[in-house]
Amino acid sequence: MDQVAQQLDAGVGHHKAGRLAEAEAAYRTVLSVLPDNPQALHLLGLVTLASGKPAEAETCFRRLAQLAPRNAQVLAALGQSCWLQEKVAAAAEAFAAVVNITPDDPHAHNNLGIALRALGDSVAAERHHRRAIQLDPRLTAAYNNLGTDLAEQGRAAEAIECFMHAIRRDGAFVQAHANLGESLAELGRLEEALAATRRAIELAPSDPRPRYNLAVYLRGMGQLDEAIAAHRAAAALDPTDAYQQCNLLYTLNFLPGLDPSTVFAEHRDWAKRHADPLTVDAPPHTIDRTPGRRLRIGYVSPHFTAHAVNLFTQPILASHDHEQFEIFCYFSLQREDAITARLQTYADHWRQIHSLSDPLVAELVRSDKIDILVDLSGHVPGNRLLVFARRPAPVQVTYIGYQNTTGMAAMDYRLTDEWSDPPGATDAFHTEKLVRLPGSFFCYRPSRNAPPVTSLPALSSGCVTFGSFNYFAKVTPEVLAVWAKLLATVENSKLVILPHLTRSLHAAIPKTFAALGVDTARVHVVDRLPREQYLELIGLVDIALDPFPFNGHTTTCDALWQGVPVVTLAGATYASRFGSSGHVSLGLEELIAFNRDEYLHIAAGLAQDLDRLSSMRATLRYRMAESRLLDYVGFTRNLETEYRRMFDACQTR
Repeated sequence: MDQVAQQLDAGVGHHKAGRLAEAEAAYRTVLSVLPDNPQALHLLGLVTLASGKPAEAETCFRRLAQLAPRNAQVLAALGQSCWLQEKVAAAAEAFAAVVNITPDDPHAHNNLGIALRALGDSVAAERHHRRAIQLDPRLTAAYNNLGTDLAEQGRAAEAIECFMHAIRRDGAFVQAHANLGESLAELGRLEEALAATRRAIELAPSDPRPRYNLAVYLRGMGQLDEAIAAHRAAAALDPTDAYQQCNLLYTLNFLPGLDPSTVFAEHRDWAKRHADPLTVDAPPHTIDRTPGRRLRIGYVSPHFTAHAVNLFTQPILASHDHEQFEIFCYFSLQREDAITARLQTYADHWRQIHSLSDPLVAELVRSDKIDILVDLSGHVPGNRLLVFARRPAPVQVTYIGYQNTTGMAAMDYRLTDEWSDPPGATDAFHTEKLVRLPGSFFCYRPSRNAPPVTSLPALSSGCVTFGSFNYFAKVTPEVLAVWAKLLATVENSKLVILPHLTRSLHAAIPKTFAALGVDTARVHVVDRLPREQYLELIGLVDIALDPFPFNGHTTTCDALWQGVPVVTLAGATYASRFGSSGHVSLGLEELIAFNRDEYLHIAAGLAQDLDRLSSMRATLRYRMAESRLLDYVGFTRNLETEYRRMFDACQTR
C-alpha cells in the first residue's frame, strides 16, 4: 500500500507540474493494482480529459459513477467527457443527474441547458438557463446561453437583450458579441450586426466564426468584394469548416462578369476537400429491384417553414401520389411554424434532424431505405450536403434551393428545364446530370392572403413607378447604373427599392443615383416588410425590374401574380436565366432581354404604353392561374416520372 500511496503522490506531483503523460502513467500503475481506487480513477479521468482523450476520461468517470452514483462532481465530469465526444444525449443524461442531486447548482443547470439545446429542445434549455440566472445572477455565460435559446426559437429581440446583458457584464465576451450580431442580422439590423461582429473579430482575430458572419452581412448589404475577402480570410483560419465555406460559393453567384468555369472550379475544389473523400468510403446499397414498386422519396431541407423556397416545394409535397411514392421529409431547422405543421400532413414520415450529426442523419436515411434523396438547399445556409456526401441513398438529386451545381461526385442529378439550362450550354459546369423537366422546372403557390390586383398606379399618380424587391446582394453597381439610365430615359418616373435597410444603405443608394445624374427624390428606399405588406407594396408599382446576373425568382412570381410585369435580362448561366423561366411558361418572352440595351428598351417601351400595361395588369393573374405554373398535380406527375426513370437507371449501374 505504501507503493500505491507513493505512486499517487508522484502522479499528483507530475499533474501539478503539467507533466500529464508522467501523471497518467503513475495513475495507471495504481489502477493496475487497485482497479477501483476512487482517487486514482478520478485523477486519471482528469488528466486524460486535460490531455484531449475524452473517451478514456469517460471510462474512468463512468466507473466512478457506478461506485458513487450520487457524486455530483463525478457526474459533471462524465457529462463533460461525453460532450467533448459529441455524445450529446449521454452528456445531457449526466448533467440531468447532477441537477437532480444538486438542484441549486447554477452551473449544473447551465450545462444541462446547453446539452438540451444541442438535442433540439431550446424550450427546455431556456428553463434551465433562466434557473441558472435566478440562482446566480452573476453567471455571465448563462445570459449568453439563454440568448442563444431564444434566438433558436425565433425570439431575436429577446435574445438581443440577453446578449447585451452578457456584454455589459463582460465586454470581452467574444461569443456574446458574435451572437448579438447574428440576432441583429435576423431582424435586418445589418449595420448594428456588422459593428457587433467587428468587435468580436477585434477581441478574437483568430476565431473564424465572426469573420464568416461578417461576410454574410456584407453580402446582404451588396458589398460583394468585401464579403468574398472576409470569406477567404475565415477559410484560411479554419480550412476544415465545410458548411461555412458553402457561403463563399453562394456569394460567387452574385458577382457580375465572373466566368462560369471559375465558379465551377470553386465548387469542385470545395467538394474535393470536404465531400468526395466521404463518398469514397460510403458502403454500397442493396437495391430492391421489384418492378414498379412504391418508391421511397426523401426531401432534405431547412426551409420547411414560411420561407420563399416553400412556395415551390409545398405544392409538390401536397400533390404526390402516395400509392406510388412514400414521402419522407428531413427537416434541418429547429424552429417550426404553422407552415411546418401543414407540411407534416403531406409527408408519410417526418424526421427532425436539426440536432443530429451528418453521420447520424446518413444512418437514419439508410435505415429508412430511401430510394431517392432530394436536396432542396444546395450551398445555402442550413444545408446538409455532407449527408449526401456519405451517399445514404442510391439516387441523389439537387433541386430548386440553389442556383448552381453542388460540385459533388455523390450528387447524381440536378432538376432544371430547357430554358434555364439550354441543352449543351451549361452541362459542363455541373457534376450532376441535368434533368430537364418538361415545360418548367417549377410550380408556384401564391400566398393565400395575397391582396387583389389593383388598377395601374400610373393612371392615378401621373407617373410610372418601377420597383425592385430582390435580395440586395443581387443589386450590383452595374444594375444600379442601368436603372439610373432608365430613370433618365423615362421622364418623371420613380423607382422603389426594398433592401434590408441600414443607415449606410439609406445614404448610399440615393448618393449612387445622384452621382449618376438622377434626382434622389425619384428614388424611394423602403425597408424589408412582412410578406403581406410586401405584396401590397408590389401593387403600388407599375413595372418590376429584375436584377442581373443573378435573377430573382420568388419576387418575379409574386410580382406577376400581383399583375406587375417584370423586365428581366437572360444570360448564359442558370442563375441568370431561371428567373425568366416563368415568362416562357406564360408567353411573356417580350419581357426578356439579352443585353442591357434591350433591357432598357423593353422597360422604357412598357413605361410609354399605359394601355398595354393596364391590359397586362388586368390579365396576368388569370394567365398564371390557368398556366402550367399552377398545375401542381400535372407538374408533380412529371416530376414523379423523372424520379422513376432515375431509379430505373440506377438499377442498371
